[in-house]
Amino acid sequence: MIVPIESIEGVELDLQDGSSIGRARVLDASASSLLSWDRFVRLKASAEAIKKLVSSPAKLLDAGGYDGALALFLPNYQIDVIDPATTGGSVLNIPALDRSYDAIVAVDVLEHIEPNSRASALAEFARVAASHIVLNYPCRDSKEAQELALKLTNNALIVDHVRWELPDSDWVLSELAKFGFKGSIVPHTSIAIWLGQYLTLNLMVEAAKDLNRHLIANYADEPCSRSLYHLVFCGRN
Repeated sequence: MIVPIESIEGVELDLQDGSSIGRARVLDASASSLLSWDRFVRLKASAEAIKKLVSSPAKLLDAGGYDGALALFLPNYQIDVIDPATTGGSVLNIPALDRSYDAIVAVDVLEHIEPNSRASALAEFARVAASHIVLNYPCRDSKEAQELALKLTNNALIVDHVRWELPDSDWVLSELAKFGFKGSIVPHTSIAIWLGQYLTLNLMVEAAKDLNRHLIANYADEPCSRSLYHLVFCGRN
């Protein structure tokens, strides 16, 4: 599944001829401030989990990482990217040896994979990850908000969130346990802030630039009563 998002300036992918995996290279570390708030918070949460789980230097694969923006949050890590839109590769068939990456990170990817193929994606992550897997995706509690956002914006990014069931985190953990991984679920990010930010991003594009900068500077760690995302992180037993 190819999902249309805008590439962030400040990062480029070095892609060798014939390879479907590219190396993320940061050109401007301040470019994270140009991200939309919702992308900033999910990348930040995933990066913070990686820092706690895997000491640098380490070799990470950002599965479905599009432009490699995760590298803005992990400057001391080697980050490779596989993505159908930017590298021509599939997370369902990663051209890498078993346990060849210290960790696999997949940020807002699982919900864009057809439900009957999600187990195959998780199996591939478990095959390639030497020690840890970090996943982030919209949780099922956000379904009603996702439906409203799609109705009001018709944004292609969240079509899959609505037409398919969002991932069940207990099921995700049970699938990864089959391959010897044990993990935890951390809910995060306010649905309420996301709705306002997302509608502004889609319906008032110019205003969204200033709003995103303000939210990133002041509300990247805002507590919430209902969470937009689940962060799932697992280690190999």
